[in-house]
Amino acid sequence: MPKKQSTAAKKARAAAREGEKYTAALRREAESPTAPTTYSHVPVDDAGDGHVWARIVEDCPHCPCHAARVCANGLWHQASHPTHADGTSYSDPCPCEETAKVPEPRRLTITFKGAIMRTLDAEYHRHGLMRGRLRVLGYPFRGEPDDGSAPGRCGMVLTRSKVMRTARDDHGETWLVCTHASVGGRPATITGWWSDEWPGPAA
Repeated sequence: MPKKQSTAAKKARAAAREGEKYTAALRREAESPTAPTTYSHVPVDDAGDGHVWARIVEDCPHCPCHAARVCANGLWHQASHPTHADGTSYSDPCPCEETAKVPEPRRLTITFKGAIMRTLDAEYHRHGLMRGRLRVLGYPFRGEPDDGSAPGRCGMVLTRSKVMRTARDDHGETWLVCTHASVGGRPATITGWWSDEWPGPAA
């Protein structure tokens, strides 16, 4: 049997879907300091007197310094600097963040421009500027620089896509092929697979 939800909680969820600002309120009974503390979701403007605003979050089970949503979504750069219960700064690195800094190896099966299907080594990034992206290793593509200089080998960075099905990794996730690349630091366009038989046509 589903748990009965309060009217305030239902309003909070409805407002969240519409982009309105809601927060959690900590209600204390003024006449009974020993009474149990109850939590409720209420609009900011309707909090009223007798409420103490509180940030209700679930602690990450894998580290002592961040909320679960911070580590789950890789939001360490947005989180405030953690502190211990006594207010002292938490100086040790976050175990979750340190683990996320190491790219996760994956295998990517890709069909580029309807040509030969290949399986390549790739790395999935959970941290930094590349967070949420997949980088192909080994420079298997042929890139033609925009300035007209000689083509060269290049890699590819892909973003997630639920529509494009031409690239899929061994975790079952699909990726959007990107033709923008760099050859020797020069902006380039990926035109096909690299061939060691250059200057012949790319495979």
